[in-house]
Amino acid sequence: MTVGIGIAGPGAGRAALAALHMVERVGRGMLGGFVSLAALDARGNLHRAETGRGGAAALFAGAMPEEIANAPRVALISSGPDRLPPLSQFTPATAGLACISGHRLPNMPAVPGGEAVNVLALTAIAQGGAAQDVLDSLLARYPQADAGLIAVTASGEVAMANSALVAKRTDAGALMTCDAGLKIAILHNAIFPVKGLAEIAAGAAIDSCVPADAYDFEISLTAGVPLNASEQTGVEIDGDGRVIGINGLHKGWLEPIWQGAAAMRGSPVLRGGRQIGTLVSEAYCIAHHGVLRSCDGLASVRLQVRATEASSQ
Repeated sequence: MTVGIGIAGPGAGRAALAALHMVERVGRGMLGGFVSLAALDARGNLHRAETGRGGAAALFAGAMPEEIANAPRVALISSGPDRLPPLSQFTPATAGLACISGHRLPNMPAVPGGEAVNVLALTAIAQGGAAQDVLDSLLARYPQADAGLIAVTASGEVAMANSALVAKRTDAGALMTCDAGLKIAILHNAIFPVKGLAEIAAGAAIDSCVPADAYDFEISLTAGVPLNASEQTGVEIDGDGRVIGINGLHKGWLEPIWQGAAAMRGSPVLRGGRQIGTLVSEAYCIAHHGVLRSCDGLASVRLQVRATEASSQ
């Protein structure tokens, strides 16, 4: 009945909220209610945000504060609405040390009269325990705790673990991954679909920081451009950013009719024979006898390019 997200890396706050937005967009179940978020900035200062209803969209009145968006250590938990206050009980954190998140009920004691499981984890990390060792040993000690935990430390550790009770659930998902400078941990239950949800949430987190379609400038691809099968591969442009030739294609493009991506994503963009960028978009092309006739059904399209040097076009 909850999703927990922990991320360490540049822009972790932005990434964590993007992940939650994605879970809410594609998932169904216990979503769109409370959110409790804890973040440590580059100096280790603790920042918090929370909402009782409305999920990710209600977490901030306007734009996400920069100190949270750019925070390199973030943990959050979210589920349905109207959890008992204070919502900070779901994400205990200490400045300069760590933030704890999780799923199920990490705010509840492991045994009657004891401390909450997530508080026990934070205390053990404060005593010098490595984050993964702390979570593993804690939940092994309390196998019937209805909790899974995520820890994100100020030093950049990201750890997660489920109790034996939670691990037996048929509706629980989990993912730990590292990509594009981000360490990401996601735990969820009672949110569907079970398979693939954590993966797409992690993908959204990564995309928010390092979008694969980011570009620096555009070029114009127009019908009439000659296509050839020379050895040098590349999309040649003139000084005005117009494609004047596409080289290095296979011989099919010289046939009476051929179709595909003549200017394919990943192709080098050349000006005067020197590479100045790489295509990050492409168009569906039709060619007759080695001459481009249409792109995406049009006479002309714009293609996006990531620059290979500091100067923009």
